[in-house]
Amino acid sequence: MKTANSTFGSYGYRFSDRKLQKTAQIWSLGWDEQKTTLYDWDGRNRRDTGKYIFQYTISGQGAIEIDGKLFQLSPGQAFIVNIPGDYRYFLPEKSDGWEFIYLTLYGDVVGDYWNEIQEDIGHILNFEPDSEPVTFLLHLLDLAASRQISNAHLASGYAYQFTMELMKYCQNIDRKLSSWPEPITQAAMYARNHYAEEIGPDEMALASGMSRYHFTRQFKEITHMTPIQYLTDIRIQKAKELLQNTKYSSEDIAQLIGYNNANYFNKVFKKVVGISPGKYRK
Repeated sequence: MKTANSTFGSYGYRFSDRKLQKTAQIWSLGWDEQKTTLYDWDGRNRRDTGKYIFQYTISGQGAIEIDGKLFQLSPGQAFIVNIPGDYRYFLPEKSDGWEFIYLTLYGDVVGDYWNEIQEDIGHILNFEPDSEPVTFLLHLLDLAASRQISNAHLASGYAYQFTMELMKYCQNIDRKLSSWPEPITQAAMYARNHYAEEIGPDEMALASGMSRYHFTRQFKEITHMTPIQYLTDIRIQKAKELLQNTKYSSEDIAQLIGYNNANYFNKVFKKVVGISPGKYRK
């Protein structure tokens, strides 16, 4: 997922324009990887109050305890919290590492939307790697690495734009995921993050931490779809986006969504959609 300029590192900004500070402003952002349990932040004991954190997991496993409830954070999952707050995020003892990107903002506009998202959806959000908030944050990291966030007005504009992208995404988010049991959510997020690879129900079951038999049965009971149907639905939705927005050939699209060849992709697409990819594009 690394972009042209992005490397591990953190960037802090201390702009002095009070009007922009009150509206929306960047405090810090970064790309980090932690491999020690010394990484442990308690939201009740932080001094940088009045800030709002977005932290998205790239790889590995992290954890956050919110109001006494523990959440495991796998690739594709993010949390949003306020400073101060009754939470603690940390590297679990059983984790081999936690790679993530983060953005800390402040300002009244940010606070209003952060609180609205938390009340409507909660603190834990699920994202696909190409979702707008994630890609926008990656873009901000590129700008930070190349020192292009150079003044308060630029930074405030980026803070506001990210907040709007996050709010827009949350208005259209699949709320079903937040209501599913954690093992099913983990499997679903694995499918969403790895659909372009040669994966199937076995890999989804492994991500859930359950046996293949129990996973398949519970997944269908919860989602009303088999694991392969769920994975196929993700791939076909991505294929539709590529057919509508790019000039990629069927061969290219097949490879991009995890199918070995165009013939099989065409067959699956027609079975699910009812028409061929070519006719869908027209």
